[in-house]
Parts: sequence; structure tokens; C-alpha cells
Amino acid sequence: MLHKSGIDLESSSIQFIEKNKTITLFSAYLKLAELKSINQSKKINRIIVRWEIRDLCLKVSDIELYNYCLDNNITLYRNTRIHLKAFWNNSLDVFFGSANVTGRGLGEKGKFNYELNGTTNNLGYEDIAYFNEIIINSEYVTTTLFEKIKTLVNQTELPTIEYPQIETKRNIADYFLLSNLPMTESVEELYEAYCNLDNLGVNEINYVSHDIALYNIPKELDESRFHNYLKETFNSHPFIIKLKNHIKSSPRQSLNYGGVLRWIQDNTTTVPTPRAWEIKQDIIVNILYTWICALDDNFKWDIPGSRSQVIYYKPI
Repeated sequence: MLHKSGIDLESSSIQFIEKNKTITLFSAYLKLAELKSINQSKKINRIIVRWEIRDLCLKVSDIELYNYCLDNNITLYRNTRIHLKAFWNNSLDVFFGSANVTGRGLGEKGKFNYELNGTTNNLGYEDIAYFNEIIINSEYVTTTLFEKIKTLVNQTELPTIEYPQIETKRNIADYFLLSNLPMTESVEELYEAYCNLDNLGVNEINYVSHDIALYNIPKELDESRFHNYLKETFNSHPFIIKLKNHIKSSPRQSLNYGGVLRWIQDNTTTVPTPRAWEIKQDIIVNILYTWICALDDNFKWDIPGSRSQVIYYKPI
């Protein structure tokens, strides 16, 4: 079904948001008043916006979005390559089209733009992988980044021809988001799914596409090349390096379940992920134990006696 400006575009976007549990919003331009209008149900929990300095200077996007996201527990990302406009329910449905989340775009205000959006309810692996790839390659807007952007906007006088540019690039904070942890329960399970992408359920699609995007795994690798590629990229990830160094520097060169979980809680930022970590925190540790030991022969884990899982650094 198609949704048209001046007829049902804004109301249809609101209905799509309200009927889903969570929404990831992609919008090149974003005006805060329109976002507030469509998000009264508070279902939007992640936003990816372009936020070029030029956009903010010309006020086609609002810098005040940052504080709104803080107040409403919305994770904000910046990606200067963004041009798409889509509401994704983090599952199989997406409401998408030409309309930015602005008054003249989605909001049909005044001399509104002629816009056209549609809905699809049968996303496949490649579709969800595309969304995950964009998110993985976007820049998490920290307080430091926001203040830098705000300063540049305030220092830029209009009219001007040349606008300052901040390229979208991942910084160290991005590597310590919970969304930068592997979601598939084991390397073997990931490879099996990688070989059977057309036969995955919705949850598997989310986990597998996330991990393939996270580690930028090429298509059509055989098992040996897949394992070697993943071993290199996983072990070079700043989060994994820091965690393994923490284990190695511990008095017994080991950590129990509680120690690993506390370290994760102290060293990560919580953002929406394909898994409900806040409900199943034990899965975080189990997955990390399994992945680290599968991809680094210097680490082992077991359950000594009746005590919790312990991971050890035992160089070979």
C-alpha cells in the first residue's frame, strides 16, 4: 500500500510506529517538532540522521535533537552518507519512502513536498543486513562529539560557500557499545547460518546479519577462510583486546562470570541490540567465553567444581 503526502502520509507513519514495540528511524533531515508529533507513543529508540554541518547551519535538521534523545532514551547516530528515509521495526517490517522527518516532508505542513512512502512486511536477510551495515558504520553521538559539532555550527557564519566537514568515522566509543558484541551463540552457529542465509528465522536473521556486518565478513568464504578471517577481525576489535588484556592482567590470569559481567557493565554503553541483553545478561558472558576461546587458543574456560564459569589465559 502507498501512503501519500496531503492524504495519509503522517497518520500512516504514526500508525506504523504505534503498532510496533521498537522503531529504528533513518532520516537524512530531521526536525524536532515533527519527531515529537509522530513519536508520542515513545516507540522510537534509535535514530540515524545525516547531521552534516551544512544541514545544521541551514536548519534543515535540528541540533536540539540531541537533548531530546537524551531525555527519551533514544540512541543517536550520525552518518553523513545517509539519504534514505525509513522506519524499521527491527524485525521484518519497514515503512519507507522519500519523506524526511520534517514538517514539509512527512508532516505535510504548509506547502508540503510531494512525497510517497510504502510498507513492506517481508524483509529478507539482505534487507536486514543492509540496515545493520549502516548502523555498524555510523558514528555514535557522544557528548564530546555533540559539543564539537555544536561549536562548529556556532562558529560558522551565514551566508557561506564552504562548510566544515566532519567525515563519518567510527571512534573508540563506538567499539564499546553493546551492539559491538557478537550476537550469535557460537562461531560454528554463525558459519552454519552464513551458509544457509535463505533459511533463517527472523531472530536468526537479526543475529547473523548483525555479526556479519560487525566483522565485515565477505560472501562465499569456505569454512577455513571464514574462520581465519573472523579470527583476525574479532581479535583485533578494541573491545576484545581490552577484555583479554584485563583477563591476562588479573592476579590469576582468569575471571569468573561475575567479574566478566561487571567489567562489561563498566566498559560498555547500552544501546539497542538484536538481543535483549538487559533480560538475558548471562548470554553476553556465555557468547564471549565461547567466541574468545574458539578464536584464540591461549584462552580456555570451564566450570571449576560447583562455581560459575571461569575464563583463563593459558598461553600455549
